[in-house]
Amino acid sequence: MSKAIAHNKKKDRKVRKIYHLDREDTVFVREYAQKKGMSESEVIRLAVRSLQGRVEEDPFWKLIGSVEVGPGQAKNHDEAIWK
Repeated sequence: MSKAIAHNKKKDRKVRKIYHLDREDTVFVREYAQKKGMSESEVIRLAVRSLQGRVEEDPFWKLIGSVEVGPGQAKNHDEAIWK
């Protein structure tokens, strides 16, 4: 194994920690993890990274609310968006 690979493995090594969460938070983390197909630990890491500003927001969310439509236009949303 090269030194570069060995160094990266040390850098990527996780540190085991124990934290206490409220019951509601625990349920949320479990359900979110199941829905997204990820581990509960990854959900916690994602949350920490988002607090650090290291998680990029999905550009799709910027589109929500960016188009003004009137009553009944939800049915014809393509026309409202692409006018």
